[in-house]
Amino acid sequence: MSDGDAVVAANDSALARAGRVAERVKTESPWRKTIRLFLRHRLAVTGLVVFLIIGGMALFAPIVATHNPNTISLTDRNLPPSSEHFFGTDRTGRDTFSRTVYAGRVSLAVGLAAVTISITLGTLLGAVAGYFGGWIDTILMRLTDVMMTFPPVIIILTVAAIAGPGVGKTILVIGLLNWPIPSRLVRAKFMSLREQEFIHAAQALGVDSSRTIRKHLLPNAIDVLIVYASLGVASAILLEAGISFLGAGVQPPTPSWGNMLNVARNVSVLENDPWLWMPAGVAVVLTVLAVNFIGDGLRDAFDPRARR
Repeated sequence: MSDGDAVVAANDSALARAGRVAERVKTESPWRKTIRLFLRHRLAVTGLVVFLIIGGMALFAPIVATHNPNTISLTDRNLPPSSEHFFGTDRTGRDTFSRTVYAGRVSLAVGLAAVTISITLGTLLGAVAGYFGGWIDTILMRLTDVMMTFPPVIIILTVAAIAGPGVGKTILVIGLLNWPIPSRLVRAKFMSLREQEFIHAAQALGVDSSRTIRKHLLPNAIDVLIVYASLGVASAILLEAGISFLGAGVQPPTPSWGNMLNVARNVSVLENDPWLWMPAGVAVVLTVLAVNFIGDGLRDAFDPRARR
């Protein structure tokens, strides 16, 4: 075979491979495209791995933890890290590593549950406002504007002062204060989608409004909700940590990363006993960074301009 024939054969082979790749991409489902684009985002994949490790440790806390998180041992108070106590012990002799692991359960549960509440309520109100428009949209959006003026920390502190602190109350208040954001996102998506031809076709065929919203509009708005959920979890974890640090959130002896950080309010502890607060602080930072990286990756993966 001459050199010219070899070049032609190589070009034909390259074109054939390119055609197969193009055909595969063309027939690829939207969700597979999203996953492929997400996996190309290195920080997002790293964040997912870190989040799964932290979540796995929290989920299997009875296996991972080396001690009971609430067992008090006055003879082991304020011990520095050692082979017996990986992260040392606190002022009552409780194992800091075990409390950090169990605290992950509470902090992650608060974040996930609060986001579930805010997304459920926000999606419902945003869908109604975006689909029907008119005076319904005006009333719901003015309500949203009013809710967005409330400072979450002050509201939570007020509720805690009136009704008392607790895990359930913290979840409920955080969820009820954060619904305006997903509501606005869903409304904007619905206002764009309702002008599309497939929605006009469904309306012309006599499909009722509730079915149109459930079967045609919501599935096309799931991308913005997934992205918000990933970022909303990080925001809820930070908010819980902040109010628990102030003493108005999750209360001891139930451990959370926020109330473990509460000991850092003492200057002596802050300077001399870093093992009492640093593990919880590092856990919060790693979790929030991981969730934010996941959110960035999802945002890029759902971006139509990135689909190639």
